[in-house]
Amino acid sequence: MELEKVYDTHEINPEKLLKEGFKKEKTTYQKTYPLKDKNFEVTFYLTDKKARVKVYDKELEEEYLPFYIEEQTGEYVTKIKEEVESIWKEIVKHCFETISIREKILDYVYKKYHTKPAYLWENDPISCTLKNEDNKWYGIIMEIPYKTLGIEKLGKVSIINLKNTEEKVLDLIDNKEYFKAYHMNKKYWYTVILTKHINLNKLYKLIDESHNLVGNKKKS
Repeated sequence: MELEKVYDTHEINPEKLLKEGFKKEKTTYQKTYPLKDKNFEVTFYLTDKKARVKVYDKELEEEYLPFYIEEQTGEYVTKIKEEVESIWKEIVKHCFETISIREKILDYVYKKYHTKPAYLWENDPISCTLKNEDNKWYGIIMEIPYKTLGIEKLGKVSIINLKNTEEKVLDLIDNKEYFKAYHMNKKYWYTVILTKHINLNKLYKLIDESHNLVGNKKKS
């Protein structure tokens, strides 16, 4: 289970966790759920930065180790994994709040540059371009698979492509938050993943630089 992937786009709501029956101990919220097989139970431990889970075999009075082995695919352990996954999805649904860095970016560029997103495809409510007064792109927002950027995670992540000087692009790339541009000229464009870990003030400054560079007739 990739529990912590949720934290890229969501954050816990302490009030809702307590309402759901979680108990707080220092900085950790925890709750134990019985499984369909009454000999087993699962406990979730949540903080504002990470989550972990423990499946316990009450009959043997020890953790149920097959649960943690990714390659373990027997019918019985698969059922337990699916049940725990289902409980986790309900916890996320009822006790987490979505963090939309994308919406914060759109709000920022509208207030500063009066930019409205130009959507690329009719049936895609996410992919859009940010254009300056001369109708030139200074940003592109999309959602792409993590693996496209060489990140070994399942699912997709929101990104923004921005422009800068060749030197600045090379300096920014760390293959953690800043990557070589996805489907763009990699000399002057780069990709930023839009998770809650991103430094928003730095990102806003980079958006400004991209906007100004695109608007500069002497640009490269």
